[in-house]
Amino acid sequence: MRLYLAAPLFTEAERKYNSYLCGLLEDAGYDVFLPQREVSQYEGLHKPSRIYSADLAGLRSADCIVAICDGADVDSGTAWECGYACSRGIPVIALRTDFRAFGTDERFNLMIQESARKVVVNIWELLQALQTIHNLVKK
Repeated sequence: MRLYLAAPLFTEAERKYNSYLCGLLEDAGYDVFLPQREVSQYEGLHKPSRIYSADLAGLRSADCIVAICDGADVDSGTAWECGYACSRGIPVIALRTDFRAFGTDERFNLMIQESARKVVVNIWELLQALQTIHNLVKK
């Protein structure tokens, strides 16, 4: 199953966590499109149109989106990727390890939270949710 890992990638810490999570997912047998890795293979990395085109191709080829939704607010690029996936019927699993919440029913941005097929709080739950989606995709 092909995954698209939607996540902020602007700090060294974010990129290291993304790479770590990508490695775990690949070790579990998933084919992962990691934007920070895939886009760097293109010439003109800093050309917005190339980044956009590469990421859009990755989204379109994905069976499922894994979205890191930590922080006081979900990263704007990640939010866009989730919205795009939702509009195309691609399931989104939101990984929210951040324990902050907006309220009892709203743990993070309501539109992202409600568009996710599943919200998980750790990598173990993520792997379980992916297995469920994988079984649905195979049918």
